[in-house]
Amino acid sequence: MIPIKYIFHTIIVPLSILIPLFAFILNYKFAKKESCTLFYYLIISGLINVIAIVIRRYHVSNLPLLHFYTLVETVFLLSYFRIIFHDPRLKKALLILSILFPIVCIINFSFLQSIYTFNTYTRPLEALIITFFCLLYLYKSGFTENWISKPTSWFNMGILIYFPVACIIFILSNYLVFVRMNKEMNTIIWNIHAVFVMLMYLFWAKGFSLLKNGR
Repeated sequence: MIPIKYIFHTIIVPLSILIPLFAFILNYKFAKKESCTLFYYLIISGLINVIAIVIRRYHVSNLPLLHFYTLVETVFLLSYFRIIFHDPRLKKALLILSILFPIVCIINFSFLQSIYTFNTYTRPLEALIITFFCLLYLYKSGFTENWISKPTSWFNMGILIYFPVACIIFILSNYLVFVRMNKEMNTIIWNIHAVFVMLMYLFWAKGFSLLKNGR
């Protein structure tokens, strides 16, 4: 039986991924390529999370799975930005990053960080890259009169709520969570992380509910 203090970040938040998934399904006939990309990302993310929870129940480290998840998540989100950006140069840069980042991940877990430790190099790098392109899109698109009614606005707000905060947690995770802090602080840190994950899901759900309004 899972202790109560672990239920939020191990059960409730992983299950909250169903909220944006259902929101997409209810509006799938209005979906465009960018929203479909995020929908597929959520499905893959959910499946990986389930596998991670299951293998953890058998007292097997799920950290190798996190290295793989970082690679997959980054490729999906960079693909999302390739769709919503119109500048050919940015599209090309994002394509190059989509190729280079997996290579960096492979190099990292092959030579730099064991797959049985938190990937404190590639995980924060991913968060920085995703945050940068999200801010860049916000800068280039600006705030139009109907900005708040666009699905993409809610998708990007969700990204900006989660990834900057997560970046700090990712950078410090090995040192603060696994080395210096006790188990109680470890739980607090990951519950905070889970709050921002859920917020991103809720913002994405709002975006999916607005699919009929277009990009």
